[in-house]
Amino acid sequence: MSYRQDVFVAMKAISTIKISLRMGVMAAALSVLIAPLASTAQADVDHPEFFRVKMKPGATLNVRKDPSIKAKKIGALPAETDGIVNLGCHVGMPYLEWRNSTTAVRKVETRRKWCNIQYNGMVGWTAGQYLEADRPD
Repeated sequence: MSYRQDVFVAMKAISTIKISLRMGVMAAALSVLIAPLASTAQADVDHPEFFRVKMKPGATLNVRKDPSIKAKKIGALPAETDGIVNLGCHVGMPYLEWRNSTTAVRKVETRRKWCNIQYNGMVGWTAGQYLEADRPD
């Protein structure tokens, strides 16, 4: 190959790289713009803003200081209580507590969903299996 051909091939490669970079930057920008829209739609389905207690009448749902059945009970919510603010949920217990627990407790806690809630000034954690999505008044 001659010097001119080498320069031409190099220039063509640089041009191709620049186009690829521009496409990558545009794709990244587009994903940044679209992501909040997708996560908002997902949040409405998986993470409602408000909960209500889904238990039989007469039952109560314990509210605890921390996300654990061993944590101090700080209150209770009667069945069908609504307007409970969702502050976030997660599955399981903290690792150190899990490590020091029996196999039976580990098994139960690994499946348990804990939700941090707020209701009438009370902030605490409760078992998510007894909550369902609720609409604000």
